[in-house]
Amino acid sequence: MDGERIHITEFCSGVVLLVIGFIVYWWSTQLVWVLIYPPPLAKQFIESLPFVFWIIGAFLVVDGVRRMMKRKN
Repeated sequence: MDGERIHITEFCSGVVLLVIGFIVYWWSTQLVWVLIYPPPLAKQFIESLPFVFWIIGAFLVVDGVRRMMKRKN
């Protein structure tokens, strides 16, 4: 991939991951779980997915912005 387009692709993919994280978060709050103990592994996995998307997306956005600022200098 061309050096100029890497930071744009990285920034856009980070924003997409942040949006996916918000969608998964909204979806996971709408789910109704049967209250059993211990909670099912799927519930813990689904509730932690938004944070994974947000962390990776934020890292990509910050790195993309850093590359854009570095490229302008």
